[in-house]
Amino acid sequence: MLNISCWNSDWATPTSKRGRFFINKFDSDIICLTEGYETLLPHDGYIISSHEDYGYKSKKGRRKVILWSKNKWTNIDQIGSKEIPTGRFISGVTNGIRIIGLCIPWRFAHVSTGRKDRKPWEDHLSFIQNLSFSNEKTIILGDFNQNFPKKNQPEIVFSSLKNMINGFNLLTTNMGLIHIVISNDLKAESVKKISTENNSDHDGINCSIKFA
Repeated sequence: MLNISCWNSDWATPTSKRGRFFINKFDSDIICLTEGYETLLPHDGYIISSHEDYGYKSKKGRRKVILWSKNKWTNIDQIGSKEIPTGRFISGVTNGIRIIGLCIPWRFAHVSTGRKDRKPWEDHLSFIQNLSFSNEKTIILGDFNQNFPKKNQPEIVFSSLKNMINGFNLLTTNMGLIHIVISNDLKAESVKKISTENNSDHDGINCSIKFA
């Protein structure tokens, strides 16, 4: 049984009060951290991260998505697809499972900030419409920037995300924007939303995973 957790730390630094909140919460076999610093994660494990260039000016050490494991990583992939916005994808194999960390662009990415050359949802759609995954020994998790079930997002946006994870098991219905999705040969127990107590604008998710 593997304990998995997923968080968005909203760029909390390790020495800040918000950062210490997350450090005290990190107690899993595998951690996905979005909008975070590698130095926020435990020092007794192994880290892989998305590319540092995610299209905006950034402070040193920031990564849109980071994966941490107690065990080593193999088959590491920072790209996912050449058709998706950079710096928001990281994947590797640990404990015999392919772990895919995502930080899908929010609806206003590069609309009124950054390059200012996008329409609402354009980067988001470009990301989710150009990724597909093998439904075998795979966990997809991170900040999806969409609610399940559908709330206010356009139908094309919601249906495109459903297509990306078609055939997988979504564990996080009605739990916010952070999601965990597993292949059919895995089984989840004790899926819980964890309050971040105003230390982030996203709550965390924790669950246990085993082979079905």
